[in-house]
Amino acid sequence: MSLRSDLHSHSSEFSGDASSTMEEMILAAIEGGLERICITDHVDYDPNYDDSIPFDAERYTRAIETMRERYGDQIEILKGVEVGEAHRYPKEYEELLKGDYDMIIASIHYINLPMGIHWTANEGKAIFTFAVDRIYRRYYEELKALVELGGFDVLGHFDHPRRYLLRLDHEDELIEEIIGMLVEKGIVPEINTSPLRKGVPETAPGKRILDMYRKAGGKRVTVGADAHNTKDLAYGFDTALQMAEGFTLGYFRKRKFIPLR
Repeated sequence: MSLRSDLHSHSSEFSGDASSTMEEMILAAIEGGLERICITDHVDYDPNYDDSIPFDAERYTRAIETMRERYGDQIEILKGVEVGEAHRYPKEYEELLKGDYDMIIASIHYINLPMGIHWTANEGKAIFTFAVDRIYRRYYEELKALVELGGFDVLGHFDHPRRYLLRLDHEDELIEEIIGMLVEKGIVPEINTSPLRKGVPETAPGKRILDMYRKAGGKRVTVGADAHNTKDLAYGFDTALQMAEGFTLGYFRKRKFIPLR
């Protein structure tokens, strides 16, 4: 089996950290033999975020419709978004949910973590360990609050800090609570292949969290490369298929989960 649906991608017109245009991404997906692509550009409400572009829903819809008119006979183009820290901006998030999206991913990219000056008294590995432990704890606290809010379809890159810290830390109690809520609410975790590009040997989430999800009764997953440029589309999908073994792979259209054959 080959996986021919990339359900997490970004374009430079609407995501400030992307370097390929929407049209370039879609053309690359067609050339790469994909059957469908979901454009999931960033929706961030904090104006202080790095590379943030204020989200214009009407302009975004027009761009997607234009791409469908040009290339809809060659590839299915799904309209998605990736909203960051939705639990901190409930009013803005509520308005976003009124849009006619095929899929809404919710993710945590930023955490509020007080930094004490006394941290500088430590050196080398000690301060790194001190910081990393707190980053992971705060990240999972934020992730829990996000899933408690709910309303979205897919939880993005479950153990996201691992992509940058290249180290696996776990808050088992928090993770179990989050997974329980995912199963209860019917929210689907994605298998995000972006850590593979950073030298991490597993996807996000990795096998350990996916096993916990399975044991809790979780059955469905999506797969996305989190590509911000054309060369990263469908990256690592062979590995993603291995990680998805035993789950129902699918995608969302009009906010409804559709299993892949």
